[in-house]
This record gives sequence, structure tokens and C-alpha cells, in this order.
Amino acid sequence: MPSLTRSLHLVMLMAACSNSSKPDPAPDGTTGTTATTVELAAPVADAGSDLVGPVGSPLTFDGSASSGVLFLWDFGDGTTAETETADHTYRNPGNYTAVLQVTGEDGSRRADEVRVTAHRPTADAPAHWSAMMQISADGSTLWAAVEEAHSVARIDTTTFSVEHFPVGGPIHGIALSGDTVGISVGSRNALVILEQTTGGERFTYTFDPDQAPGAVVGGDHFTVVLPALGQVADVDRSGSLLGFTDVGADPRAVARTPSGDLLVSRWRSLDETARIYRTDGEDILLRLDSRPDSDTTNRGVPNLLDAVIPSPDGGWVYVPALQANVSRGVYRDGQALTFETTMRAIVSAIHLDTGEEDLNDRKVIDDRGRAGFVVPSPLGERLYVAHPGFQSISVLDAYSLDLSGSILDCGHTPTSLSISPDGTTLFVLASLDRVVHAYDVTNLATTPPLLGSAAVVEDEPLRDTLLVGKRLFHTSRDTRMAKSGYITCDNCHPGGNHDGLTWDFTDRGEGLRNTTSLLDRGGTAMGRIHWTGNYDEIQDFEDDIRNAQGGSGLMTDEDWDYTAESLGPAKAGRSDDLDALAAYVSSLASGIDSPHAPPDGGAALFDASGCAACHPAPLYTDSTLDSPIRHDVGTLTEASGTRLGEPLDGLDTPTLLGVWDGAPYLHDGSALTLGAAIRAHDSAAGINDEELSTLTAFVRSL
Repeated sequence: MPSLTRSLHLVMLMAACSNSSKPDPAPDGTTGTTATTVELAAPVADAGSDLVGPVGSPLTFDGSASSGVLFLWDFGDGTTAETETADHTYRNPGNYTAVLQVTGEDGSRRADEVRVTAHRPTADAPAHWSAMMQISADGSTLWAAVEEAHSVARIDTTTFSVEHFPVGGPIHGIALSGDTVGISVGSRNALVILEQTTGGERFTYTFDPDQAPGAVVGGDHFTVVLPALGQVADVDRSGSLLGFTDVGADPRAVARTPSGDLLVSRWRSLDETARIYRTDGEDILLRLDSRPDSDTTNRGVPNLLDAVIPSPDGGWVYVPALQANVSRGVYRDGQALTFETTMRAIVSAIHLDTGEEDLNDRKVIDDRGRAGFVVPSPLGERLYVAHPGFQSISVLDAYSLDLSGSILDCGHTPTSLSISPDGTTLFVLASLDRVVHAYDVTNLATTPPLLGSAAVVEDEPLRDTLLVGKRLFHTSRDTRMAKSGYITCDNCHPGGNHDGLTWDFTDRGEGLRNTTSLLDRGGTAMGRIHWTGNYDEIQDFEDDIRNAQGGSGLMTDEDWDYTAESLGPAKAGRSDDLDALAAYVSSLASGIDSPHAPPDGGAALFDASGCAACHPAPLYTDSTLDSPIRHDVGTLTEASGTRLGEPLDGLDTPTLLGVWDGAPYLHDGSALTLGAAIRAHDSAAGINDEELSTLTAFVRSL
């Protein structure tokens, strides 16, 4: 085939010859000459419309609206064609840019491009996942709720009109099944099943008091997570129980793949491995990433797995999380934790055929501390990722995991996302603004415009001060609370609970410290804060805000300079926002009692073994705010470090209330079970195995 240059010269020569002619005779009969100007046309490049089709199927690239003498298609996958119109088949799924280059008679060139989506073929049945917002199959209706509200909102996606339906308690999840919507209601201990068309209550299944329903997923029937028992329960649309399945400890989110397989995330990664339970196969493990920290990434384990989302083709599952850098610290590797090396948002993509994660398919998102939810586009070519703390959405190419767009400032704490069936509208539940926003996402080259909003609650369920405090607790976008969008209070104390991790705080004058829960503590009602009692008011968290999180602080610099010492002058009353944060933390309650019954003789053995000397009822701690007590029970090691930079003489006695949900145990997280934690005490040396079992069962029941 001749080269492009030789072909062009030939075309120009032919054009010049075709325009030449013999000179006309002059009036006197002589032959004259006439100059002839040859007009050579410039090219027009028109690559046609964007193309979408399943991978492996031919697509027609139509450049017929173009004009020129030479045509060159570059399909973006390393192949080309030299015709005006061409058929091409992509062998790998991807979002491609195909370029048509046209050369004109005048030798100039013009180009136009077309976007191409070669997607994996979608499954015959849809995937389903647990969330606080769901969209109907036809896209006409959204169902949404926030946990504190005792009602669910039904939203018309065209008019944004809203109807509210009371369900009688705090909501833990929403799911759709057929013509019904299932609502997991905490205080009612129930799955409330409503009619989608009327919102009327059709059936209710009430669980036993120890079962405490959590997230719920729909499909052919409802599957409800029972976190306290490590189980899921299947309930049909008529409210009849179909059965229970054991899945494993600490279950959180649940999803049903298009083929019907059930996936359940383990929320916290206490053994430095994240886990997705599979009821029909081997569990999926997400390992600790040991690649070096850098300006844009950090080491760590995926943690706080709040969502598990199958792809539309059913071949992949996406897991948003935060990557917690439990490998770093002065004691562990000689490097202090900083605000930019502690955690980052991640999305893991796992192929379900292999059930194994390739670290190259784990996307680390810089300047974001946590990914809380993800929703794929209907064809699966895009992923929309919610960052609750930074109040933003990242858009990823689902095949390369490259960042392809974003929505900034989409409201306080976006916790759930839904996409319209045609893929043009993204719905964002900004849970602490109590609204659903709708964005036009047809063109990500510009900022997606807001189409409308709808209120999720009729009346705000929290007092103004508590709402302000909760927003502060959850935000990393407010630069007073965090630098560069990484760390929120909620990232280490999710929902006020603990993250299941042990951090190296040696550089802070402490040591290895297992994160403690803030739930049911009433702030300082059970004594001072942290394992060494180094804070005597919730407002002392200003220290973490300014230092560990890199924020500028909620207090004035003058007040901070005066009160910086944690056990020194009081910080309370110096900042309305800091006081609001303290009020919110003091209000935190789990609402869940231990699901475990006390054993016969357990309380008596607890007293007889001397446990009650340090852990007396009813608070099960002998330490108070005004009379703090620390004990060395034989668990201190070199890794325990210091207290406020001084020698560590003991640990502030922790309450045992709620410890059934407290793994790992001890200040350094060295005990993965309650039995191991009890056995680690010097005073347990004389306890036999039967007594240890009884004591463990009793403590677990508190």
C-alpha cells in the first residue's frame, strides 16, 4: 500500500491535471495564455455519534458526514482502519476514544473523536444491595430514609414530590422485592413490609429481642443481616420466615448477585484482613497492602466495609472502604503517623470467578479519607463513589479505575447513591442534610448540574446542637476538623463505635492503643477517656483535631494555647461548635443490648474471682471522672509506651458494658477473644478452663 504522503501527492497531481485546458484563440487569431487558479478543498471531519455496545460485538463507525480524500480511524485499542465508515469489534471492555482523521485535497488534516463504551454484557437479572436508598425498576420512584427518622420517604423522581410513611422506629436499611419495600426497623426489632404503590403496611416480621436486625437486601425475597448473632435471615414478601444462615462475626452490608449468590461484608478488620462472606463459596479476603507510603497512597488494611456492590454483568463485586495504615508508627516501623499517612479512601474490585483480589484492582483515592458507598452505571462502565466525610462523589472508569469526574460539595455525609435506569441521573442521599439531590451525569466533562432535591424527613429528629455536633463528627471537608479531606472522628469511631483496630500512638506520648467505643458512655459518665485516662472532657478531642487530623481547630488559637494541656484548664464553654461536638458524643447510644444470656452462677463466680474489685456493677468500672484509678493487671509491655509522655503506671479501668462487641481486646489489641483477654490478667492464674468459660460467658452478657 502506498504511503500517505505519496498517495496525497498523486491526488493533488490528478486534481491539477483535471483542471487544466488548452488556451483559447485570441480575436486576432493568435494563441494567448490564461492563468487558471485551482481550488483544493479543505477536509471536514465528523466521527458521528458516540457508540455503546457489548464487548465482542461489532460497532459501526460512521464518518460519512466527513469530506476529504484520505480517512484514518484510530479505535483507541491499538487498531486502525483507512475507510470512511468502518466496523470494529473491541476484544476488551473499556471506555475508549476513537479518532477519525481526514485529509483534504489541500493536504491539511482535521480530526474528530467519538466516545465508545464497550461494556461487559449485562446479566439477565439485576443485582441487589443493601442501602438507605433504593430506586424502583422503572426509575420513577425513590425510597429513602435517615437512621434517626422514624419514617421512610417516597420520592417522585420527575417532580421531586415526597410522601412520608411512619414505620415506628429508627431505620437500618431499605430494600425492594416485587411490589413491596422492606424496612429494617431497629427499636421495633422488625422487618416492616410496605406496598410500593400505596405505602401502606402489608406485613411485619418481628425478630426475637436478641436478633436486632441491621441491613436488608431485596430480590425474590428479603435477606436481613443480624449483626449481633453473625447471621442473616430470609423473609418472604408476605412476612414469613424462610430460615437463618450463619455467615460469620460482625456482618454489615449484604448483596445478592444476578445469579442469586449472597455476599456479606465483615464490617471491621480486626485481624488485618478484610473479609466478604460468601454463602455459596469460599470467603473473599482483602489483604493488607504493604506497598510503601507515598504522597498519594498509604499502606494498610481495608476497613469499615459499609457496602458490597455486584457489577451489572455479575462478574465483579466492588467494595468501598478506607485503607487504615496500621503498619505505621514509631514503635512499629519508626515513622510517626501523620494526617496524610493514616488513611485513604479505596475501592476494591474483585472478580467473582476467582474470588481473589489483585492489588492492582484496588483503587486508592487521594485526598479522601473514606469511601462509604459505590453504585455502578446501568451498563457497568462507570463507578460513582461516595465520600461521606469530604461530602463529594468520585467517578471512576470501572475498567481502568482511573478518575474520570467528580461532584464536589454534594451535601453533608452522602451515604447512599442510586442511578436512573438510563444512566443519566445520579441520586445522592445527603443524610445529614436530610435531602436527596439529583444530578445530570450525561456529561462528566463539566460539573454535573443539579436537577432537583427532595426532603427525606418532615421534622428534624435531632436538636439543633446535636445536629451541628454530628455534622462536625462526620466531616473532613471542614478545614477546622481536618486537613486535605482525610480524617474524621467517624472514621475511627464509626457511628460512635470502635473501628476494630489497634493504632501506634507512640509519637503522641502513648503507645499501641486499641480504639475504644464511645457508645453508651455518656461522654465522661463512666470516667475519663482512653486507656490511660489522658482526657477528662470530650472537648479534649480538640487535641486530636489539631494534631492527628491536621485541622485548624474549633477553638480560637488563644484559647487553645491556654488550655492545650489535656488535664489542665477546661476547654468546655470556649467554643459553641466544640461544645456541640461534645454534646453529640455524650448522646451516643447503641440501642442494642447484648444478645447473650448470662450463664448460671456467672455473677457469683465474677465476684468470687475478684473481678468485681475493679469492675463493680452497675458500671463495671471502679474509675470515675473525679477519682480516676489505674491498674497494672499484667498486660503492660514495651509496646504499651507511656502516658502523656511519662512512665505508664497502669491503665484506666474500662467498663465491661457492651464488651461483647468490643474485639479485639486489651489496650494493645493483643487478645482477639474475651477468653484470651481474661486469661492475660495476672489475677486469672488460678482460674481453670471451666471457670474461664463461665466468666467469659458472663462478661459477654453485659
